[in-house]
Order: sequence, then C-alpha cells, then structure tokens
Amino acid sequence: MLYEKSQICYIICKMRITQKTIAKDLKISLITVSRVFNNSGYVSQELRKRILDYAQKVAYKPHRASQVLVRNKIRTIAVFSSPIPEYFWNDIKRGILQAWEQIKAFNYEVHYHQIPEFDTKKYCSLLSKEIRSGLDAAAFVCKDTFDMNRIISIVEKANIPYVFFNVDTPGTRRLCYIGSDYRSGGRLAANFIGKALSMEKSKRVLIMGSARKDPRYSTMPDVNAERLEGFLSVIREHYPDVTCMVEYVNAKPKKISVESQIFQILKDYRKKTDAVYFIPAYNDAYLQALKIYNYKEHITLQHDIDDSAINCLENNILTAVVFQNPVLQGYMVVRTLEKILESKAREQLKDIEITHSLIFRENISFLQNLYWI
Repeated sequence: MLYEKSQICYIICKMRITQKTIAKDLKISLITVSRVFNNSGYVSQELRKRILDYAQKVAYKPHRASQVLVRNKIRTIAVFSSPIPEYFWNDIKRGILQAWEQIKAFNYEVHYHQIPEFDTKKYCSLLSKEIRSGLDAAAFVCKDTFDMNRIISIVEKANIPYVFFNVDTPGTRRLCYIGSDYRSGGRLAANFIGKALSMEKSKRVLIMGSARKDPRYSTMPDVNAERLEGFLSVIREHYPDVTCMVEYVNAKPKKISVESQIFQILKDYRKKTDAVYFIPAYNDAYLQALKIYNYKEHITLQHDIDDSAINCLENNILTAVVFQNPVLQGYMVVRTLEKILESKAREQLKDIEITHSLIFRENISFLQNLYWI
C-alpha cells in the first residue's frame, strides 16, 4: 500500500515526538515539561494537566530508562496484609516478588508487611515508619481485624496514593481495587452444587459460615457474609427445591475452639446433608473433619487451595475448590502501583477483578501454571 507524502511526514513526526516537541507546541519551557514527566520541581496543577493531556493526545511515552536516570531516586511501594491464612498470603507474596523482579531495574523497592491480626498499633507504626522513610505508594487489605479507618487516615494525611486489594471498601480516596467479587464466588459455588444435586432425590446443603470477628469494625466489608449472600441468592432463584442449612463458626475466644466447632458440626450433619459448602478460612480443620467422618459420598466445596486441599482433591475427599488466584492478585497490586507512580496523575483507575474458577481433580494441572504470569 502506497502512502502520500503528507501521510509519511505525519507518521515520521509522530514517531519523533519528544519532550522538546511538547514544549515547543505548548510554547512553554523544556524544563517545565521535564519537571512534569520526572516529577521534580513545582508545576501548577493546571499546567501539569495541560501538559499530560497534550502528551496523551499526541501519544507521547517517556523513555523509561531516561526517566530513571533523571529521577535518580528509588521509589518505594509498601503492601500490607494479615498473615492468616498463611498459604493464601504466601501466594500473594509470591506474586508481589514476581512483579518486583520485573520493575527492580527501574529503581523500585517493594516491601511486604504481614501484620498480626488485631494489632492495629503495630500496623500504624510500620506504616508511619514507611512514610517517614519516603513511601511513594501503598496497598491495603480492608480486614475487620484492624481499625482500617485509622490506618487509611494516616496514608491520606500523608497524601500518598494507595489501592485496596483482596477486600475493598467504598468511600475512600483509593485509586483502584484489585481482587475478587466475593458474591460471585458464592454464586459460582451455588450453581455447581445446584446442578450437581439436580438429578438427586435428596437436595440438602450444609453451609458453614463464620461470625464477624469484631463488632467494632462492622462497617468493614464482611467477605464471608458476601459469599453466603451470593450463594443463597442463586439457590433461591434457580434451585428452589434445594434445602439450605446454615451453621456458623465463632472465632472469638471460647471454651470450644474453632476446630472443635467444625468437627462437631460435620459430625452432627453426616447423615443430614448431601453437600457441604465451607466458607471460612479454616480449611485445615475442615479437611481433617471430612476425612474422619467419611464425607466421600458428599459434594464438598471450600475456598482457596493449598497442598492439603490438592491432596484431598486427588483422593476424592474434596469435590472442588473456589479459586481466586492469589499469585496473580499480588502481581497486579505491584504493577498497578507502578502504573500510578509512572503516570504522575492521581486519577481513579478501573478496578481489576480477579475472576473465580473451580478447581477439580480433573483440572488440577491448571495449578502448574499458577506461578507463571
């Protein structure tokens, strides 16, 4: 295909757009344009927006290596979560480290902090220390085991860009949410169980939920409640002949441990149910109870996967796992914060949903690709 001379000139000019070109076109100094793209020195918000809007219009992209040399500064990203359940957050960490390996050469430092649950004081102390050391961006999980309002107020007061991951909370200045829609996880489980029981004479489902850990933080999202809500909504609408029985595990300190509660519930329902949907993050106790009380003839589901779950899938003790790919989630958290810092603009980004999938014994090889992103 032949191009006219004017088309060729336009293509060549477009390819050669530089900061100098932008300065000339906007009739401003080169140093002002440089300050915007290297985030150094003062430029008014109005002029900054004008420069960035024009750069987007002409499809200008700063040279990454040149920016690093000019910046001559290490950018620090901090990611915060709890450590429980260990297998899940270790996979999150794996994704974080994979992303860091890819951006390390561009002068990025990534710190991952797992804070003991209910220790808001330590959480705030570590966050404040990161800020004093020059924190550039952060990511948080909105868990009801911490005073998240206090934590978010610290980062917002410091005017540091941040995102939420794994668990979201509306009404803050977060720039993005990276994670799953937990109602959709419950809906996925309900559709599977509903279809699996459709040809059976008996259609009884035991749902094991978890009571909220601390009423002081009742404004925080309750992931387990969202999963239960999603599950029940599908059963009511599409499988009205399925009977649901809900039992709650109480995590507060009691004479009866969480593990004992799980064992007792599964013992009591052994002959009263045809399927079990397990929601809380106490999978070790759940899997042990399935083995002891011989639930092999039942349909059994749980959320999230580790070596024990894989073993139970392979041995027909567990039917399926609702999986939300924590490695990918950790990876996307770091790359999203990098994108925010490189763009310079503090604009709201589109949320990144990590979709759920079902893992069975038959497709367990899918997990072999878990660490390849």
